[in-house]
Amino acid sequence: MAKRVILIVIGVILFVLGALGAAGGGALIAIFGSDSTLTSDGDRVSTPTSALVAAMDDIQDTNGFAAAAGDPTLRVSVTGADQPVFVGIGPADAVDQYLAGVPFDKVTNFDVEPFKLQTARQNGNGTAQLAPPQEQTFWTVRSTGASASVNWKITDGSYRLVLINADASPSVTGDGSFSLRVPNLFAIGLTLLIAGGVVALIGIALLVVGARTPTTRAPAPAVHA
Repeated sequence: MAKRVILIVIGVILFVLGALGAAGGGALIAIFGSDSTLTSDGDRVSTPTSALVAAMDDIQDTNGFAAAAGDPTLRVSVTGADQPVFVGIGPADAVDQYLAGVPFDKVTNFDVEPFKLQTARQNGNGTAQLAPPQEQTFWTVRSTGASASVNWKITDGSYRLVLINADASPSVTGDGSFSLRVPNLFAIGLTLLIAGGVVALIGIALLVVGARTPTTRAPAPAVHA
């Protein structure tokens, strides 16, 4: 009886763990694909204010993550702009100081497919004039043009992603998209999928063996005359 129960319990545990691992690996492959890249649809983004800003706060332990999954890289592109635009990523403190007092739209949430931004208006004081962004020296990465694109190796810290007209005038419009590449995610997902499947099969085998193991009954006590 004890052997049968042990086999069934271990089988259930292995099946559940294996199924979770396989599901996780399958999800990584489905989301990031064979090129280990999550890519958004392109869609029109705009703001009537001076800038469109996305906060990337409290990024931590990128070195430890990169050691296992490779260096994560974010690519942001804006095309089809009505006039030359500026796309930049910079330290949060410096960007916040640069934008202080001017109205801008802050991204509060977004969807990947279809690509859609939700924003909240930051009104400023209504009198500040934004300086041309390309004249600022604090940007980590930046690009200017009717089609502008930046590639950023994600690192620890707090940052701001900013879309501004190149001349710092209000009313910014363009077709925006992004991609996130994590080099080793496909290999990790495939490993989880295969290993999880193997563990789940072992669990099923133990369940079958446990179910077929006969129950040993204790001998009936002897009856004395």
